[in-house]
Amino acid sequence: MKRKYILKNKRRFSVFIIFLVLLIVSTGYIVNAGTVQTKTSYDVVRIEKGDTLWEIASLYAENSDPRAYIYEIKKLNKLDGDLIFEGQELYLP
Repeated sequence: MKRKYILKNKRRFSVFIIFLVLLIVSTGYIVNAGTVQTKTSYDVVRIEKGDTLWEIASLYAENSDPRAYIYEIKKLNKLDGDLIFEGQELYLP
């Protein structure tokens, strides 16, 4: 026959549970405080008729290789190819 456990000190048990919950919550805050969350702002360009990625990269690349800048534009805007449309808005790094 198994013995049934009887809680004798309810106050100590409740303090232990509260301490345990506080420990878990504070650990979560410490872990989240370690991650750096930076807000980056991007320039937005509305595509006009006749615009190409090469022209946009040449204007905004600031003394860097336009091909690398095009790659960053495509990655930032989740573009699969080089096709852009009139009226489309692109985020620029």
